[in-house]
Amino acid sequence: MSGNKLQILIVDDHQILLDGIESMLHSVGDYQVICKCSDGNTALDFLNKNHVDILLTDLYMPKMTGMELTQQVKKRFPHIKVLALSVSYDVSIVHDLIDLGISGFIIKTIGRDELIEAIDTIAQGNVYFSREVSNEILRSLSNKPDEETYHLTEREIEIVKLISQELSNNEIGKKLCISERTVETHRKNIYRKTNTKTIVGLIKYAVEHKLI
Repeated sequence: MSGNKLQILIVDDHQILLDGIESMLHSVGDYQVICKCSDGNTALDFLNKNHVDILLTDLYMPKMTGMELTQQVKKRFPHIKVLALSVSYDVSIVHDLIDLGISGFIIKTIGRDELIEAIDTIAQGNVYFSREVSNEILRSLSNKPDEETYHLTEREIEIVKLISQELSNNEIGKKLCISERTVETHRKNIYRKTNTKTIVGLIKYAVEHKLI
């Protein structure tokens, strides 16, 4: 933490949300919003030159998704606590963000008090998820059909099925409305988790574990 205040960076591709979040945090004595960025690349440029304690990032942005930004930030600036926010979400994406080391996930419909609670919680080294997100995560875990495939997220299982159809990363990305780079990240994680190195080995694993 720089001085006595949390240095906060906000990233969202909608100016009205950037201004709105900054306004909500303006009167909180322990916070200082030091920058607002409309895309991930600009945020990374800022982080290269400035100290930040907390990153608030939108999940779905056109130039660089919140997941891609989180991945870069946790790799290059591991001390930064990342809090993702979105209007909607896919629980499998939340699982993927957890794997990347995210500190929290909140819905944009929350009020000022919960936003402050979320920031305070992650600043103390804990994790924070909006109640509906937490409930969905617990529900998805309880619905896992096979303990042996527990470590694969729903999105990863979905990608395994598409890989088995011989679709390229680009084709999978278009089908799932995510970037090709995100698909590549998923693919690497899938190979690591399943301890496979080739498509043939992955398909064999998928068949053995009744994923396809």
